[in-house]
Amino acid sequence: GGGSGNGGDDGGMGLLIILGICFCFVVVFVFVCYCLRIKFVIDESIAWIPCYLCCEKISFSSWLFSHRASCLERHKAVLMIHPLEHKVVTRCGKCSGFLRRWTSYRIKRMEGNNTFICEVCHPATDPCKRYSDLEVINTDINRFNCFTCDYDVCGKCVHKKEERETGHIV
Repeated sequence: GGGSGNGGDDGGMGLLIILGICFCFVVVFVFVCYCLRIKFVIDESIAWIPCYLCCEKISFSSWLFSHRASCLERHKAVLMIHPLEHKVVTRCGKCSGFLRRWTSYRIKRMEGNNTFICEVCHPATDPCKRYSDLEVINTDINRFNCFTCDYDVCGKCVHKKEERETGHIV
């Protein structure tokens, strides 16, 4: 009788190889997600965001996915109070658009809507969390913002880039 006596073992070995490949894929996937800070669950500790244009409490999921576009449409006149800075070299890090010098003007007073975190100084912040120790109070001249992308740069970072790239300070 000449056949191999371990014909059933080949199937078991194939299964182990497939399981090993799947395990490696999962490990690599989790590592990549961690490195890119991809989150699959929104941290429930932030239930709402204070909108700095309309001065309303906005649910966190609405802020991330829909509020800013509709808010811009409803409050264009208020948006124009915050001057668009065409001469500034620094642009939005998300859409490359011009930034506005966001003033401290608000439709109404609201806790938390006059501070920001510079995304150049602190690029690794998680939007699902609050970082009160990193927040900067808006002084009319220190916040450059793209409302559409919710992207903020502090005056110090804008001035450093201006000086480095143009030799001038804004």
